[in-house]
Amino acid sequence: MIIFGSRSRSALVGVLFFACTLCGSTAAQRLHRLRTWFTLFFVPVFPFGHGRYVLQCAYCGGQSSMPRDGAERFIADSERAQQAHLAQETLPPTGA
Repeated sequence: MIIFGSRSRSALVGVLFFACTLCGSTAAQRLHRLRTWFTLFFVPVFPFGHGRYVLQCAYCGGQSSMPRDGAERFIADSERAQQAHLAQETLPPTGA
């Protein structure tokens, strides 16, 4: 007996702070990548396609779909913001 099927998995790929298009509040906007995997005996074996991207507001929980090119820009901006934040933390304090 062989048990096979599919399962969707979500991975957080980036976070930025800006105004939500649904509620208008400035909050963390999280980008998730959803992919469907072929499973064999409940173990994910390989993914189907490239998946899709979903933007979720941390304040209202609203979700909206994002095209792949927009998601790639979002990921690049998120990485730049993280690097800038880390660089700012490592600067010595200014003043006397």
